[in-house]
Amino acid sequence: MVPGAFVRVKFPTREKPRQPGLLHICYVLGGSATEIMVAYTTSQPWPPTVPLPAGTRLFDREEAAGLNQSRAFMLRLDVLAKLPVTGAWFPDLALPGQGVIAVASVRLQDELTDLTTNLVRRRRSLIQMRGM
Repeated sequence: MVPGAFVRVKFPTREKPRQPGLLHICYVLGGSATEIMVAYTTSQPWPPTVPLPAGTRLFDREEAAGLNQSRAFMLRLDVLAKLPVTGAWFPDLALPGQGVIAVASVRLQDELTDLTTNLVRRRRSLIQMRGM
């Protein structure tokens, strides 16, 4: 899977951070043929009175539709998982397209890379790592 792809993943939960969890669409930050780093997304509304976590990018319905997603969503670059490239984690791996929903434009990839880099440099302690 290429960096910048939005892909279906069994993202590990906070309670079981090293086991496949609930099916989510995640953003591929990078990786190799054997392991991939992904960031969590959610379409659950964020409480308006609670500040957004550092490393968050909101996508409205129009942006979401451009990425083949039916609802507005939030990308959490502070919630990451390093996962082996296996069917246990990527249930559509053996299918054409391997569960890739969309690939972000170069402009969006650059924006998300900058956001991730700034988060790692300035607020590394806030990043939650799951998976391997």
